[in-house]
Amino acid sequence: MRFVTRALFPLAAIALCACVSADGLTVKRVPKEGAIVKYSMTVDFDVNGGQGHLQATISEKVTSVDKDGNFTIEQSQADASGTYNNEKIEVAARPPITLTYKPNGQVSAIKDTQDASSKTGIIDSSSYRMENLADIIDPGKQIQAGDLWVSTVKADKTLGTVDAKAEYKFIAEEKIGDIDTLKIKASIKESEGDKPAQNEFSEWISKEDGSMVQMEAKWTNAPFPGVSYPVTATIKMVRLAK
Repeated sequence: MRFVTRALFPLAAIALCACVSADGLTVKRVPKEGAIVKYSMTVDFDVNGGQGHLQATISEKVTSVDKDGNFTIEQSQADASGTYNNEKIEVAARPPITLTYKPNGQVSAIKDTQDASSKTGIIDSSSYRMENLADIIDPGKQIQAGDLWVSTVKADKTLGTVDAKAEYKFIAEEKIGDIDTLKIKASIKESEGDKPAQNEFSEWISKEDGSMVQMEAKWTNAPFPGVSYPVTATIKMVRLAK
């Protein structure tokens, strides 16, 4: 089960900022350098005829924001544990990774922090495919509850990714604990391959600073890194109190 060492990392939180205007809300990426958020994460999965459960604490820090709006997050994992077919499994520690995003929210690079010599990082194509299926892309316009927008991901031979289409819907403004959020529902599907991957998820985004507050996702044929079989999984992330 070596995949459990690396299967947690692609679920990076999507930092978005929702700014109120007279005409609606603008979903725009405005990360703050140095900002840190932590999440509890649980994963229930089916793979190769067996069922498993993983849990971990995920920490993310915005390490840089450039003048064009590209930004980088360093993500680390702690307190990971798991079971497979009701037996405990060891989840080895992994080095932090960095994820760089374009201003519209699309990932552009994923790297292992312990391999600075690699141009694209040692992360394989499965990692990029997973991230493409988890990103929320800025529609570039003001939105109101009920609005829909779509986005496409073009295959990248260098990264080993495939074509995919995303459909998003702004559901409503909701309060999670004491945090005001926007709830966005998404369906992202690959359009290539024998078993195209798919992710159906809802994400609650803080209106104050743009960080993710909560996420619930259902994955089908997920290309978990290091796993030779497609994975079906449900994943939940919840922000931890500071």
